[in-house]
Amino acid sequence: MKVKYRRNLPAVFLGMHPSKSKLVQRWLNVMTTHGFGTRSVQHMELVEVSIVPNVDEPTRQEARVVLEMTVTQDTTNSSGKMHGACIVHLVDICTTLPTAAMSFASGGSGSVGVSQSINVVYHAPASLGDKLRLINTSTAMGTRTWNGRIEIWDVTHHRLVASGTQVKMEASSSSSSTSKL
Repeated sequence: MKVKYRRNLPAVFLGMHPSKSKLVQRWLNVMTTHGFGTRSVQHMELVEVSIVPNVDEPTRQEARVVLEMTVTQDTTNSSGKMHGACIVHLVDICTTLPTAAMSFASGGSGSVGVSQSINVVYHAPASLGDKLRLINTSTAMGTRTWNGRIEIWDVTHHRLVASGTQVKMEASSSSSSTSKL
């Protein structure tokens, strides 16, 4: 399974060298072909990767990563609507990409860390066959934690399906797996 992406990548790779943008594609490929939930996210298409000034604070940079996908049988519940757990999985994967893009753009390794918290608000259902646009941005990049947000739009019905945020942190380097409780 490989992530589908446009052969002629859009010109919206602002602020990033094309080779760095390809690294974001590679992370997406890893996250959608290995481990949990791969069947539900394998059809995502990378549409945009950009590093641009933040609209509200132009002295700060933010990454924007846009993906598109169609609601498939693998993503739905028994009512034919996208399952809430699938949406949480999308928030986890997709909000990771802009933080990786910011890291790559600044010469970092693109480390994606581990989830510290994920918050989701459900706004409207998405049905089998609906086309979705997943708009992800970095919100804060610190040395210990970084944050991303997502809006999942139903392009078919022109409505917001869900929005979410994620806080990520570097994985512990502790060699002990024993609880200290």
